[in-house]
Amino acid sequence: MDNAYTNNERRKANRLKASFILTYQVNQPLSLRMTVGWDSDIVALMLDLSQEGMAISTDYDLPVATILLMKFTLINLEAEGDERVKAMKITGEVKSNILLDKNEHRLGIQFTQINENDKFAIADFVKMASIKK
Repeated sequence: MDNAYTNNERRKANRLKASFILTYQVNQPLSLRMTVGWDSDIVALMLDLSQEGMAISTDYDLPVATILLMKFTLINLEAEGDERVKAMKITGEVKSNILLDKNEHRLGIQFTQINENDKFAIADFVKMASIKK
């Protein structure tokens, strides 16, 4: 666990280390959205995931309180049928930004808009992966 989180753990749900490619767009603030790109999809790497939020690695230095629209496909090999592969579109707010390298930032994101089916699918994914360990 990173030192930055050791004394400030405020999460309500367990996060699972994950490695999914995702895309995001900046929704707010408007000035940042115009700077980064109005309708640009930015590619990032998901580092961990829970039903409440995620951490991503990105080249952009996005300030806390930035609102992002994130899209990714959750692949749960432990699930059956249609639940194995699920496309998700989730809105979240940047809660932390830690500089990893000179051009790489670890953003902690709390979900602000997520449909209940997606929330359940993520919770199921985290639970199944945790049991498998």
